[in-house]
Amino acid sequence: MKHIKLIAVDLDGPLLTDSFAPLLRQSCAFGGLTYSREMEDNMFSRNRKEATRYFMSCFGENPPESLKGKTHEEMIADYFAFRAAFLQENPIALSEGAAGFMQMLGDLGVQLICYGGLDEDYMRRELGSHADVFDAYVCTNDFRPGVREIVQDIAKVSPDSAVFIDDVNFVARHAREQGACFVGVPARTDWGWQRTGMLEDGVPHIVEHVGQIDMALLDRIDTQAAAGMFWSGGQA
Repeated sequence: MKHIKLIAVDLDGPLLTDSFAPLLRQSCAFGGLTYSREMEDNMFSRNRKEATRYFMSCFGENPPESLKGKTHEEMIADYFAFRAAFLQENPIALSEGAAGFMQMLGDLGVQLICYGGLDEDYMRRELGSHADVFDAYVCTNDFRPGVREIVQDIAKVSPDSAVFIDDVNFVARHAREQGACFVGVPARTDWGWQRTGMLEDGVPHIVEHVGQIDMALLDRIDTQAAAGMFWSGGQA
C-alpha cells in the first residue's frame, strides 16, 4: 500500500460476534421499550455513562422498579451480569472471515490498531494468538468514538492515510468529519439500522463480513485516498 499508513479495526462486530446489540434489544423488551433506530443512534459506540443516561431517559418518569434509584455504577454492574448470563448461552466467537482477514493484515506493512469499549484483556482473551497482529489495542470508552484520538494522538498519521473498519455508522460519520477512510461491516440482522444509515450517508464501501476485505479492495481504497476522493468515489 502506497498511501494508507494505518488500519484501525473495531473489535466487537467486525472481529468478534457482537453482544451489545442483542443485549440492548433484550433490555428493551424486558423494560417495555421499543427497540428503534433512535435507540441505536444514541447508544452504539457511546461511553457507558452516556449510554446508560440515554437508556434511562427513555422511561421518562416511570422507570421499572428494578432500575429505580440505581446509580450509574450499579446499572453498569447489572449490565455486565446480564451480559455474562447471555454469553453462557451465546459465547463470543470470531466473526465470519476474521481469522483470514487478520492474517492478511499482518502482511501489509502498515500500522495496525484494534479498538473497542472493553479492556485489552478481553481483546487478547477472545482473539487469542490473532491479537498479536495488532501493534496496539485502544480502549475508547473514555473518548468515543475515538477516530480523532486514534489518528492524531496514538497513531500520529494524517487522517486521509487512515482506514477505520467498524459496524457502527456513528463511527463512519466521525471518520468522514476527520477525513479518514471507512469500511462498514454492519450487522446482518433483519432488525438493525446500521446498514441503512451507512447507505443513506454514502459510505463508499460496505461489506457483509471482514473476510470480504481483500487486497483488491484495500488497493482501491489506497488509490482513492491518495487522490483525495475516498468519500466521493461512489458506492462499491
